[in-house]
Amino acid sequence: WAGYEDSSGSDFTDRGGTDTSIRIQVTTDQEGDPFVIEAGTSSAWFDPSRNGEGFMLEILAKDRAVMYWFTYDDEGEQDWYIAVGEIRGNRILFPELIQASGGLFGPDFDPEMVTRTIVGSASFIFSGCDTGAMDWLIDKDENDRRHGRMNLLRLSRIMGIDCGNQSLPPDLDEGRLSGSWYDPAHSGEGYVLEVLTDERVLVYWFSFDSLGNRRWFFGTGEISDGRLLFEEIFTTRGGIFGPGFDPAKVELRPWGSLELNIGCENGTASFSSTEEGFPAGSLNLLRLTTLDGLSCED
Repeated sequence: WAGYEDSSGSDFTDRGGTDTSIRIQVTTDQEGDPFVIEAGTSSAWFDPSRNGEGFMLEILAKDRAVMYWFTYDDEGEQDWYIAVGEIRGNRILFPELIQASGGLFGPDFDPEMVTRTIVGSASFIFSGCDTGAMDWLIDKDENDRRHGRMNLLRLSRIMGIDCGNQSLPPDLDEGRLSGSWYDPAHSGEGYVLEVLTDERVLVYWFSFDSLGNRRWFFGTGEISDGRLLFEEIFTTRGGIFGPGFDPAKVELRPWGSLELNIGCENGTASFSSTEEGFPAGSLNLLRLTTLDGLSCED
């Protein structure tokens, strides 16, 4: 290649140079259409080698997505991140991974004290309806730059938004309630709700404790007379962020109970806890997100 640099950066203008060979496999076999993210990609996702942490992923209209990452810090205590992203084909780009701070559980919660700090970025890539990968970068400061990848499997299937097939309307009116919910007086914490195809309901509550530490609680409940009842809500501890994660060290602990009484746009949450420092109470909820493929009218 006379007049060009070779792969080492040397210029062999007179004698020519060498470059790295690239092999491309060509086949006449039909591989099918590449996977493109669709409404049914909304789901809970996790890496089986890291059982005890994972993601709640919501696909929204206009090629947008919301991601909630429930995980841990370096000391084995719970932590969580949130992000809003853009869908591009089989990828979702989350340029701003956000960490919320300053919230307090219960009546002392003050939304004015909650701060949201950009601490990194993330991206998802999917090879099909049930498999994908997530790459993350945490860059809280110049001296603490960390990154990693997780290989993901689908953990849940949401009523009314099938993946890979034409979606049918939800079998139950409550199937239209999947999405994110929050109390404006408690902006900075909230619920992520999935009504599942087997008529159970999955909820994750991203919140804080009485000292301002990020906490998350979760459970699977049932539908009863229009109410969503979660008789057992759980919490965890013991996971370590990053490569030190050991699923055998994750402890599942009972936390309390939760009842959601919601319509298409608003409702209430009532809860009680068996863990010290979490007083019983209630929240007045508004819908924050509607999943792509679902609509709801009271």
